[in-house]
This record gives sequence, structure tokens and C-alpha cells, in this order.
Amino acid sequence: MATAVLNDAKEMARGKLAEQQQTAASSLGSFAQALRKSAQEMQGDRQQAGVARIAQTAADGLERFSGTLRDKDLDSMLRDAESLARRQPVLFFGAAVAAGFLAVRFLKSSNPASEAPRTDFPRTEL
Repeated sequence: MATAVLNDAKEMARGKLAEQQQTAASSLGSFAQALRKSAQEMQGDRQQAGVARIAQTAADGLERFSGTLRDKDLDSMLRDAESLARRQPVLFFGAAVAAGFLAVRFLKSSNPASEAPRTDFPRTEL
């Protein structure tokens, strides 16, 4: 009984993670397209040509990563992450810290109620 419940919980978690993986891939793809469009608009300006090349390169990388997220299954991605952590632990740790920082910033920005002052304090008469 307990094993079945645990297996159900694992499958449900895997389903949610796969859903989030596809959502992240879609969001990254959209961001890459927007970045590419901005890069194309900057290419006409000689002063911004360097920035346009950097933005284009970043967009290419984001699209590749988006495709990887879209096409790979969770187990394969975990194996890749484990392999990277073994080969280059400093890079892996830095990437994990950066990802954690970005996740916190994203969560804070997507929850406007967390920064709004509370106005539902109970009134007390003195």
C-alpha cells in the first residue's frame, strides 16, 4: 500500500515537472525570439552593432537550450546535470546559485501580493 502511494506521488511529481519543463522551454523560446528581434533592430545602428551581435548570440544559445528542454526527458537531463557536476563542480555550483537567484527573483516578481502592505489588520478600540 505505502509503495503504491509512493509510486503514485513520484509519477504525479514527474508529470508536474514535465509540464513545468515544457512551460520553461516555451518561455525561453519566446524570450529568445524577442531578443533576436531586438538584435535585428539594433543591427542598423553602428553604435549598437556589438550589442546586437551579443544579443544574437544569446538568442541562439537560448533557442538551443529551449530545444533541449523541449526534446529531452527529465531522466536524461538529470544525468547530464550529474555528469556536468562531476566534470566541472565549480561551474555547476555557480550555475546552481545563479539559477536559484533567478528563481527567487522570478517568484518575487510574479507574486505582487507579497510586496503589498497589509491592510487587513483587526481594528481595536482604545
